[in-house]
Amino acid sequence: MKIRASKTRFLSTVWLGALALSLCGGIAVAGGEPDEGKDNKRSTAEDFLRLGVRPIAIGHHGVGPNRGENPALPIENTVDSVRQAYTQGARVVEVDVQLTQDGRLAVFHDDFLSDFTCLHALTLAQLQQRLPYVPELREVLEVAREFNKEAGDDLGGIFIIELKAFSPHCDPGDELEQALVSAVVPEVRKARMAEQVIFDSFSPALLYLAAQTAPEIPRELDISGLQLLTPAQIQAVTGLPVTIINKKNSLGLTWAEIGPVFRLPGYASAQQFLVTGIAVNVRIVGGELDFFGPAEQQQPGSGVAFVGAAHSVGLRVFADPARTEADWNFFASLGVDAIYSDIPLGVRLQPAIPDL
Repeated sequence: MKIRASKTRFLSTVWLGALALSLCGGIAVAGGEPDEGKDNKRSTAEDFLRLGVRPIAIGHHGVGPNRGENPALPIENTVDSVRQAYTQGARVVEVDVQLTQDGRLAVFHDDFLSDFTCLHALTLAQLQQRLPYVPELREVLEVAREFNKEAGDDLGGIFIIELKAFSPHCDPGDELEQALVSAVVPEVRKARMAEQVIFDSFSPALLYLAAQTAPEIPRELDISGLQLLTPAQIQAVTGLPVTIINKKNSLGLTWAEIGPVFRLPGYASAQQFLVTGIAVNVRIVGGELDFFGPAEQQQPGSGVAFVGAAHSVGLRVFADPARTEADWNFFASLGVDAIYSDIPLGVRLQPAIPDL
């Protein structure tokens, strides 16, 4: 799984990729989504993506990552955390979603617990017996809908759902992706939030399935710095073995399992990542700090170049995460459109959002 031969080629690869994508008509990815039955008094994901100011704060897991280590904050991915993020001024909030044994949708970061019990091996009731604070997706969707209605003509109540890539530990046969997508989409539509939701994932396979099932819902493809490393580099960084696999839905990419916890595609370059985003018809690409940070350290200006390349083919660029003002300022200097951040930090640092 050779993901990147040399970090020093990052800048030239990005610009060559941008030129190639522009020549092949990649800008069509920015086309509008279906707008049937739109309520003009409610803001939409399209309104968010059309904003002319940047960067906009996205509440990360609600007000921010917290698994109980900070008693002053609500636990991440809970109704309380999502509600507090919107209450403190976040216009957009993101959560993670997992599938339980009985086909319900739990809002939780990993697909296994601290003792490695897979969520897919538990019913929702069994999971909530162990972790009473874990909500169903429908509960947090209702919070987002409430704030979206209250916002009226102003931007608010926009909601990002991360479709989490399954771990090799919990999905050894690579069989659960369609089940996840097939459960999430009806829940979003039932909540009448299809126009306010964005799907997000590190897995282009999940986003491909989402595009087939719900083409009206915008999608974001993310990249981690690990996905641009060789297997030896990944093993050195994580201490986990790397195994190249024949993924059922590979999309022509090289996929690897990193220990029992990650199943991800590798990218030979930033160009290939952008091409993959175009191929699965995403509207947004997202980069983690461990993607943008090393690129800028290796070759200053390469992060700005990547953002410019994505913009040139009609893609928005989000960055993740900003837990400090220094993180926020770094991402903002690259020209990204939105930043997953702690709240109210991001609300305080984002520009004024104009009336829609």
